[in-house]
Amino acid sequence: MKRGFSSFHPLTCFLYYVGALVIVMLGQHPAFLLSTVLVLIVFNIIQEKGGGLIRWWGAYATLIIFFLVLTPLINHRGTHLLFYFRDNPVMLEAVIQGMITGLSLLCLLLVFLSYNQIITADKFLFLFARVLPQWALLTMLAMRFVPLFRRRLVEIDRVQQSKGVSVKTGSLKQRIKNGLLFVQILLTWSLEEGIQTADSMKARGYGLKKRSRYTPYHFQLKDGLLLVIIILFFSLSVAGWALGDLVLEIQPMLESPLLSGREWFFYVVGLLYMGIPLCIEGREWVLWRFWRYKI
Repeated sequence: MKRGFSSFHPLTCFLYYVGALVIVMLGQHPAFLLSTVLVLIVFNIIQEKGGGLIRWWGAYATLIIFFLVLTPLINHRGTHLLFYFRDNPVMLEAVIQGMITGLSLLCLLLVFLSYNQIITADKFLFLFARVLPQWALLTMLAMRFVPLFRRRLVEIDRVQQSKGVSVKTGSLKQRIKNGLLFVQILLTWSLEEGIQTADSMKARGYGLKKRSRYTPYHFQLKDGLLLVIIILFFSLSVAGWALGDLVLEIQPMLESPLLSGREWFFYVVGLLYMGIPLCIEGREWVLWRFWRYKI
């Protein structure tokens, strides 16, 4: 039985992730983005015990370092000079801008990492199959291609190595030839399975408007209450962005990165929105611990 955030209706969860992406793209303040990164990391650790973070931490760290280093080297606008690097000025504004860009992309990746755990293929089809059946199916297939191709390449490599064929040994010409053979096997395998999937979906009446279907998800009172909270916090966060309280002004004058006055309110609201799943999971954990010890 599913518990926590994944137990809510797919529509409610999907709208949360849409709002989270919008808020992360609008909220261009380093304090807000850094706090959001910490919240999303904790939530991902709770979701799958940090499995996705362990697999991708190297790429995430490289992404932040890339923008922290590249932005000051190509952007020399600003009034706060830090030092010179090869006769090029390194400005504080450029460093902060690189930090904001890196943190924004990191937040987006962490949101998608959590999204893949909550909005599964069956939930995605449940949401869009009735309205846009062809588009929903194509989107779901496209989203599963990358991990599917990786698994299949590993299987192909293991089988071919047993036959003495490898892309890691031999001359360059031979490795290229073996690599093209791997790609040919992969494409043939995928196209054949695609035809079988299409025939199976057609035989089951996928896309027919008058067909009946089983509905495993039902919109309950808790889903409505959570949806109201999501809409409220999202609206307040967008209002904070419109007022300039979730954005650090860098040009033409660098604004103080310290929060003050009204900015604290919208900072807390935005962070509460991003932490909705974490609050739900924390509540489930407390209830579980309480009832376990009580029994």
